[in-house]
Amino acid sequence: MLELTGTIDKIEKSNISNVDLISMTTKDNQSKLTLELVKDINPFKEAAPIKIIFDTNPAKGDTQKLILNGYIYSIDKSDDLNKILISIGGLQLKIETPNEYDDFKTKKDLNIQFF
Repeated sequence: MLELTGTIDKIEKSNISNVDLISMTTKDNQSKLTLELVKDINPFKEAAPIKIIFDTNPAKGDTQKLILNGYIYSIDKSDDLNKILISIGGLQLKIETPNEYDDFKTKKDLNIQFF
C-alpha cells in the first residue's frame, strides 16, 4: 500500500471529448500526478487537498470520493525521474516522481482510492 497526499493544482479539458485532465502535486512537491477522468464522474475541485491510496486489496469503507481500478503498464526510470503509467479503463494516470515505489511493478493491478 502507498499513500500520497497533496493538492489539486488544476482541472482542464483534455483532447478527449468529455474527459477532464486533473493535475495534482504531492505535499512535498516532489511528485506530480496527472489523471484523465470522465467529466461526469469528476468529484474534484481546484486547490482542494487530496489523499490517494494505491493498494492491491479491494477498498474498505465508504468515505472515498472516487475508487478506480488500474493496471500499471509502464515504468520508465530515466533522468532521475520515474514515470509510472497506469491504465484506468483506457484512460491514464501518470505519476512523475524521483521516488521509487517498491510495490509498483508493471503488469500489476491496483485499487486507487481518492479521499
